[in-house]
Amino acid sequence: MARRAPELAAKRRIILGVHVWWDAVTSRAFFTRTALWISLIVSLTVMAPFQHFSGPSGYLQVVVIAVVGWAILVAALIPVARAERRIQRATARGILVLAAVVIAATLRPFVNEGVYVLVYAGTPDFSGLTARITSNIVVWVAGLSIIAMTVRSIELTRGSRARLSAAIVALTDGRRRLARFESENREVLSPLISRLRRRREEMLAGTIDFAAVRDYSEEVRTASHQLEERGGLDLRVIAAAAEEQPVDAPPRSALTMLRPTPFALTGFVFLLGAVPHVHHLAGPWVAAGAILLGMPVTLAADLAIRLLSRDAPPSRRGRIIVGTWIAAGVVMTLVAHLFIAPDDPTRLVPLASLPLVALALAACTDAMARASDSAHRLEVVLALVARTLTAKTASARRPLRNAAHVLHGRVQGRCVLLAAAADEWELTPDDVATFRRETDAAFDSILAFIAEVDSAALEGTVQSAHEDLSELVATWRSVVAVESTISRAATDALTDPALSRRVATIVNEGFVNAIKHSIAKQVWVDIDVTGDALLVRTWSTGILDKAPVVVPQLRGISVLGVGARIYQQGDAVVLEVPVPLNPERDQVPAPIAVLPRRAWWSRRPAGASRVG
Repeated sequence: MARRAPELAAKRRIILGVHVWWDAVTSRAFFTRTALWISLIVSLTVMAPFQHFSGPSGYLQVVVIAVVGWAILVAALIPVARAERRIQRATARGILVLAAVVIAATLRPFVNEGVYVLVYAGTPDFSGLTARITSNIVVWVAGLSIIAMTVRSIELTRGSRARLSAAIVALTDGRRRLARFESENREVLSPLISRLRRRREEMLAGTIDFAAVRDYSEEVRTASHQLEERGGLDLRVIAAAAEEQPVDAPPRSALTMLRPTPFALTGFVFLLGAVPHVHHLAGPWVAAGAILLGMPVTLAADLAIRLLSRDAPPSRRGRIIVGTWIAAGVVMTLVAHLFIAPDDPTRLVPLASLPLVALALAACTDAMARASDSAHRLEVVLALVARTLTAKTASARRPLRNAAHVLHGRVQGRCVLLAAAADEWELTPDDVATFRRETDAAFDSILAFIAEVDSAALEGTVQSAHEDLSELVATWRSVVAVESTISRAATDALTDPALSRRVATIVNEGFVNAIKHSIAKQVWVDIDVTGDALLVRTWSTGILDKAPVVVPQLRGISVLGVGARIYQQGDAVVLEVPVPLNPERDQVPAPIAVLPRRAWWSRRPAGASRVG
């Protein structure tokens, strides 16, 4: 079994790579403006019709042929690009796109020769036609696929960022509502206790009989119920304070929009287009020699960029990237002099083509990295804001609920005893003093609890209890509709505060993942006991982002415990974490749960689902 592990890992990587590529091909992100302009750069550099390059004066001729040929093929592909956006079936889109690219790449040498004949009245050159067609197909399918995967990755991440940002805005609004809630609580509690003390003294100063004590007890009961209702108030009904004005981000220079590409990618892309030309000019052995000398040059450039730009600010890093690839272009031009005849001006092509290819890939790499990093930061911020808002909301409600409990229990209880005594016999000064002393102690405990909670909040101490989970769900209801199913056994287990806090952390992460991966507005939470563990699952309609990232990153769920995983099941993205009821025992990953199926009309591509 251990021997098969590397094979299975390699198989999974291949399957993931194919999925990423096919997702990009079928995502309506193949024929885009980005692909349009990068294809023009490639047409003018790596894949220019250099067979018509007869000298320095002939370079303009090559440029004209390349631009006109590129424009003809782009015009021919416009109907395909429109059809790509209209066709609903992904498989049909993918077949159309690939067929169109292969056909266009095959026809490109004929189009260029036709332009040469029409514009310059020259004789068409079809020598090495097989090599030219092959290199065109390889370069354009591979190049446009890379662009499409980049665009698709940025598109998916931007969608995630937009949803995460909207959720943060909603929770930030909740924070302002909480601030007003806390302020109003302070305006309610202390004056209320003072009023009850004053009303008590007025009662004790008059005739103390059953009716008088009963009336005072009713006031206490009414105050208790008011505080209890306010303690469970939905903060969404509270008007928020004035919104803070966002600070605009400073503009970025072009140099800061460059980042080192994945190792060897630039050299691979460049040589993919250059080697067929060398093969056509000098044969397979010379082409192999070009690879053996060219790859070390590009790999050395990759290594130099990484060493020189380590810990460098973005602008300096950009200058290093530009300078290094220009130097690599000079070296590659010297390498080309070893393989190409002295009278062939194409020896100078690497001087411009290699830096252009490298900078285009560096810009794409930076865009993907920034999108991914931004989304990751937003995930962290969203999780922190939600958890902090939950803890602070629970802390803000706690004095209200404590005051309601004390008034209903201790103060009303003393009123009942005093009323019974007043109904049986004439009260003595000791009876009145005892009532005053015990009710004062109850009132003082309410004020002391308020001070204790305020002190804990100032010190950053989070007072958590088993109410964390319900409070967390209430917090997230301001962002999405939530449906939860908690079994009776799980409910009993969640009375343990430590376990409840752990589960709340997991559910919070599940909400963040749901926001990131789903355009739907509904999240399902299911908690049940499976064996000796709580199985916590959150899911929502959406697609797990499998787009490539620049630097391998964890999805951030490993900290949730052994067996934690996020996966695609049908049209849902699921976060599943087993939580041991006995933390001393090893945690075993639970099997994939079968999610309840929903009616076809509520599935993707939803965007608006029912509200629970």
